[in-house]
Amino acid sequence: MRKIVWSSVIGLIAVIVAGCFLIRPQLWARSTDLSAESVGGVKIGENIGSRSFTGKYQQTLNKQDNTMYDYYEWDGGLRTASIISGPEQGTIMRLIISGQENPLTTAKGIHIGDSKEKVMSLYGKKYYKSGEQGADIVGYIDREQNLTLEFWCVNSTGEVAEIRLDDAGVK
Repeated sequence: MRKIVWSSVIGLIAVIVAGCFLIRPQLWARSTDLSAESVGGVKIGENIGSRSFTGKYQQTLNKQDNTMYDYYEWDGGLRTASIISGPEQGTIMRLIISGQENPLTTAKGIHIGDSKEKVMSLYGKKYYKSGEQGADIVGYIDREQNLTLEFWCVNSTGEVAEIRLDDAGVK
């Protein structure tokens, strides 16, 4: 009887651990320093109303309201998610680039169309893997800066199709 109880407990723990790994793979990834990271020359925490931002991205092409963030598409190929209201209004929480002709890059020079191998050679081996919407995702997390950097790669070719730099708290 005792053996059955212990086997059940160990089995339950194994299922919980495996579930955590499958649901949130970034929990298991080691931290990577992303403190110098930017997308298109913009960093998480900048404000869309600041001079440094409006000097680079002056015109919005599209605005999409969301319950938590305002998503903007800017002339030049950048998409942002910023805080809707309150004292932090306009603070950028997510940066996204996609589209074959997009000229923007990460701080280390990765752009749309680069290979997954190039990403891993420049950003290192401390990554997590995930999948969503038919893409293979290679992600890096900076636990000290509370940032994640994800490269969404097309399954058939392994090319980067989208890049996301997020505050790790973005839902």
